[in-house]
Amino acid sequence: MKLKTKPLSKPKQSSRSEKKPEYFGREKFATVVQLIKSHKSFLLTTHVNPDGDGLGAESALYLALKKLGKKVRVVNHDRLPKRFEYLGFVEKYETSDVIPSHEVCFVLDAGNFGRIRDNVKREEFGTLVNIDHHFSNDRYGDYNLVLPEASATGEIVYHLIKALEVKVDRGIAESVYTSLVTDTGGFRYSNTTPRVLRLAAELVDVGADAALVSDQIFAGISKEAMELVRISLGTIQVYGDGKIASMTLSHSDLEKTGACDEDTENLINFVRKIDTVQIAIFLKERPDGQIKLSLRSRSDVNVAFIANKFKGGGHAYAAGAVLSGPLDKALKIVLQACQSALR
Repeated sequence: MKLKTKPLSKPKQSSRSEKKPEYFGREKFATVVQLIKSHKSFLLTTHVNPDGDGLGAESALYLALKKLGKKVRVVNHDRLPKRFEYLGFVEKYETSDVIPSHEVCFVLDAGNFGRIRDNVKREEFGTLVNIDHHFSNDRYGDYNLVLPEASATGEIVYHLIKALEVKVDRGIAESVYTSLVTDTGGFRYSNTTPRVLRLAAELVDVGADAALVSDQIFAGISKEAMELVRISLGTIQVYGDGKIASMTLSHSDLEKTGACDEDTENLINFVRKIDTVQIAIFLKERPDGQIKLSLRSRSDVNVAFIANKFKGGGHAYAAGAVLSGPLDKALKIVLQACQSALR
């Protein structure tokens, strides 16, 4: 009997430790909860080229604040990518560089203040709340709810919503689920913890349509986007013993395909899929000639440290930065940094 009972005790202990509210900083949630309760007007924004985590977190918090009777606007620098048009805030989504009047601004999933847009100024905002999960976050807010142990910013927003005692409905659940499924790579990356899987199950129980969300994000591609894939695959280079590989995309090639900028978001995953690759590099030329760098890791190499060398940041397994052009020069510099990281 002893042999049977000992193994059963282990998952119970793990489950209790996973559910400790202190894991997500109960004191910090209390402060932000009080801030929300004492104000009426809110602005939500995220980083340029918004992804599923930033957008899902925005949508979830927007829906929760509206349930509390608050005045809320969502204003981002870039338009909403088509594949996220199922999110609950879609009809209220705004694109502008003019910051509307507000009392409190929540900046979601932006690792540093400059990620909101170029030349953004602090005086454009009222009280600033920084909610994020990047360990490289520079704590630019008046309030900083930065929890690197979270798998996604949407996970932090979910616990904030629970602390506000707002009932989680299908709209909120699908928004948070979007954050989780995006930043875990469809629950394939190393940040897919038992806690995250339990939360995903809880969201589905509430009404989140997991199949719909995954289909919207990962399935379906236009012929223009497929042409972009074809051209980009031809630029892949593998270096040395195969531990590093790169892909590049010029702005002229992007325009030639007729695809849009959002269609470039997952191209780096083709590089990452090469079985020997530990560091995947994607360099995209912007209209202004600057080069957007994306890095992915399939090993214990922390690519955020590489991105930091170029004043960027991110996660251990996914990071980025902006470099000066041209493409070939940027690739040479990044390649050297990646090779040094593997030594």
